[in-house]
Amino acid sequence: MTRFALPPADPSALTASTASTGGTVDARRRILLKAAPAALAAGWLPSPRAATYPDKPLRLVVPFAAGGPVDAIARLLSRQMGGSLGQPVIVENRPGAGGVIGLGQVTSAPADGYTMVLSSIQFVTNPALMPSVPYVADKDFAPVTVVGFIPHVLVVRADSPARTLQELVAQARRAGGSMSYGSSGAGTSAHLAGALFADRAGIQVVHAPYRGASPAVTDLLGGQIHFMFLDTPTALPYLRGGKLRALAVAPASGAKVLPDVPTVAACGYPGFDIHAWYGMLVRAGTPAPVQQRLYDEIRTALQSPAGTQYLHEQGIDPGGMPPADFGALIRKDLASWQDVVHRLHITLS
Repeated sequence: MTRFALPPADPSALTASTASTGGTVDARRRILLKAAPAALAAGWLPSPRAATYPDKPLRLVVPFAAGGPVDAIARLLSRQMGGSLGQPVIVENRPGAGGVIGLGQVTSAPADGYTMVLSSIQFVTNPALMPSVPYVADKDFAPVTVVGFIPHVLVVRADSPARTLQELVAQARRAGGSMSYGSSGAGTSAHLAGALFADRAGIQVVHAPYRGASPAVTDLLGGQIHFMFLDTPTALPYLRGGKLRALAVAPASGAKVLPDVPTVAACGYPGFDIHAWYGMLVRAGTPAPVQQRLYDEIRTALQSPAGTQYLHEQGIDPGGMPPADFGALIRKDLASWQDVVHRLHITLS
């Protein structure tokens, strides 16, 4: 970490300069002292606390229940970062309301970098879906980095008559509104992906929200629903086991873990591009050197053998984008999802 300090003054030079300039040096020092608080607030200089960061345990809030994919990544990061930071990183699960409860609690924490939150893309979709949330996404939080991008894949049962995305669309049109798609819950990325796809394809389908991905997959396998978008950590075991068939992936760039599966955009719907992500955030106002330290530590953890192996096994594309780029992504996603939710009249009911 870069440290900033005024060079020690040479007393004799100071005396000579002061005598010849009528006190100019003293005046300059007074100006510097007055400017220092503003420089600290702007992040140009590290605060005294930032210079010793971290000197106590850190909290990593997960706004979802234990045992899920976000929780698993948080615990991986806590182990990796705890060793390199020299302080424990304690994972705290604060589930509820699609992540809103945990995020709301973080807004009351000090802006010192000792409280982080690992959120999903619902961080930017919830403000569009809910009448009020206890945070302003691009004002109350400071971005650290995207931890990983999670491709979503449109899946059907392995014995479905639809072997391509075009065949699924044709099947839905023949069904005249009687087909349904599942999701892990109203307002989730799987729900929004399904609604946007139905709109782009011009098909009438019924949304069936579940309490989590597992019961949705159970009903998909049982024939109660016809298709759904699944995140790769959930979908891969079923795809590899031959129980589900992948028809298309949501990101326009494709999914590295499913290189032979076409994108929705390539199947006749140009511009369709849905990416889900997990991102690390801290309170707005956290000193810039502290944000940079956390970014460096997370990037190192993601590139470690344990981090690389886990992300690969789960089909997650590693993140690691700088804070400024993550901030730009947040602003872009806030605007785009606001447009989709309002245009399609998507609600949580």
